[in-house]
Amino acid sequence: MSRPKKDLKKIFRKEILFTENEFEKLNLLFKDSDYQNMNEMIRDVLFNKQYRVVSFDTESIVKQSILIEQVRRIGSNFNQLIKSFHQKKLDNFSQEERKLLMKNILDIKEVYIKIEESAREHNLRPVHKNTIT
Repeated sequence: MSRPKKDLKKIFRKEILFTENEFEKLNLLFKDSDYQNMNEMIRDVLFNKQYRVVSFDTESIVKQSILIEQVRRIGSNFNQLIKSFHQKKLDNFSQEERKLLMKNILDIKEVYIKIEESAREHNLRPVHKNTIT
C-alpha cells in the first residue's frame, strides 16, 4: 500500500469579485454539492472540470425508510427470541412454544431476504459526478 499523497500547501491567494446574481448561483452550486468547502469546489471545477452533486430522489428516500423499518422489525423479533432463550432452556419449551419460535425465526429470515433483495435492486448511491465541458 502506498503512502497517501501530501496536500501541497496553498500559499497563493486570488480574490474574485462576483455580482449578486453570480454569488447566489455559486452558493446554490455549493449547497447542492458534497464539497467540504467552496475553495475545494472551485478548484475542482476550474482544474478538473468536474462538479460533484448530491442528489436523492424521493423514491429512494422512501425505499430507504422502508428498509430501515424492516431492519427494526428484524431486531425486535430477534430480541424477543433471545429473551425467550435466556429465560428457558430449549428442553423446557413446550411443543407449541417451539413452533412459535420456529415461526418467528422463519419470519425473521423472510424479512431479511426481502431487505437483501430490495438492497440489491436499489443500489442507492447518492453522489454523482458531473463533468463540465
